[in-house]
This record gives sequence, structure tokens and C-alpha cells, in this order.
Amino acid sequence: PETSRLAEQLIERFGLEGATVELALQGDNPRDAAANAMARRLEHMVAAGHTTIAAGWGRTLGAAAQRARSMHTSGVTLVDAFGHTTTADIAPAVEVTNTLGLKFGAKVMHIPSPGFAPSGEVAANFYDSEPVRTALDRARNADMVMVAVGIVGPESLLVTAGYLNNSEMKKISGEGAVGEVFGLYFDAAGKPVRPNALHPISLTLEELSESKRVIAAAGGTEKTAAVRGAIAAGIVDELAIDASLARALLED
Repeated sequence: PETSRLAEQLIERFGLEGATVELALQGDNPRDAAANAMARRLEHMVAAGHTTIAAGWGRTLGAAAQRARSMHTSGVTLVDAFGHTTTADIAPAVEVTNTLGLKFGAKVMHIPSPGFAPSGEVAANFYDSEPVRTALDRARNADMVMVAVGIVGPESLLVTAGYLNNSEMKKISGEGAVGEVFGLYFDAAGKPVRPNALHPISLTLEELSESKRVIAAAGGTEKTAAVRGAIAAGIVDELAIDASLARALLED
């Protein structure tokens, strides 16, 4: 089928460890297809048991958690890779891990902090906190980290949810940013852009690049530049995406 062929081409083209591609049904949002792809990948990962999965935030990951089927598992732990956010538009990491924990009968470990601190100093205090350090250490050593890749521009959820204003986003875009993970921006070559634009309590881009396996979920062709940048940054080992984005990524 086309989805299998696209997955194979993505793996070969970008040197990925894996790819799961789903077709969006007529009238469906491509994000739904990406969420289905991630849900199937999660089910496969936990079926063997004895694994630790760290979860980021985002609408696609939230939908993936909802769409994952309930399964009896053994030795599965879910841990936040990002602090707790309080916006109706974006599924916080705790919602993702709690939902999957219930579906898989898994142990859940949270980061007791906000997703974004108001300043670098406050963020440093959270990072110095023993409970935050413990949770992030578990996330760093997870067998798999699931993340959503965000876009740059006024349609970004970080703008619409109020974490950045349009002026700040223009500066980020003007410095060459094409995408973000956990509010940490990178350009088309994968280099960090304006690293202090936000102060997330999360795994860093460097830590993601050193993780055992990072699976990025994204849906829609508007994510093309962002996903390419994330791959260039070395923070993505595997993709869970919809077919329209897969085709766009493979175009020259």
C-alpha cells in the first residue's frame, strides 16, 4: 500500500530508524491521521512490556493518547518530558501520560512544574528541585520519547495559546526558525534559534538528540519545514505522520 511505500522512502531518504504513515480519511484533519499513526506505534511498543515512554505535549499527542486501544501490559512506565501547561488548546503532557497510563495499566510519573517558567531564573530553580530532576532523569533515559513538532508563525499554538505574542514570533521567524519542540526553536539546518525566547521545563534539544529513540508526530503539509528542521537537528529518529506530509517531505 501507499503508506508502507511512503514509510520506506522516508526511512531511506532521511536515515530514520522507522516511520509510520496513515492516510487521512476524506474530510478528516491530517492531524487525526498522524494521531492514529502514533497510537498504533505506541500499542506496538507497549505490547512487549517492560518499557519506559516519555511524553511531550500537543494536540496530536493528546489525540494519539485518546485513540490508543486499552491493553493489558506489564512493566510499562510513562513519564512527562515537559512540565504541566494549562491551556484548552494543547493537551498537556500530564494529560497524555495519564490517559495512556489508564489505557495500558502503566505506572505514571509527572514533572511537578509548569510547562513554561516566567524567567530563566525561575526555570533554574525548578531544574534544581529534586522531584523535577528525578522525573527528567527518568525521561532522559526513556526507551522512547514522543514529541509533537510545532510550526513558526502567527498560527503557531504557542501564539494562539498566549505563550508568545506576534511581535516575539516575528523576531523568532526573522532569525530563521522553522519549527520547535517544547518551545525550543531551530532553523532549517537544525541549529537552535533564540534559545531564551521561552523557558520550558523539559528535556532540551541536546538531550533529545541523545535519547534512545524520539518519535515525532505531525500532521499536515504546513509542518513540512518544521519536521525537516527537526530531522536536521538530530532530534528525530522516527516519524508518525499523515500521508500528505510524507509526500511533501519527499518532494525536492
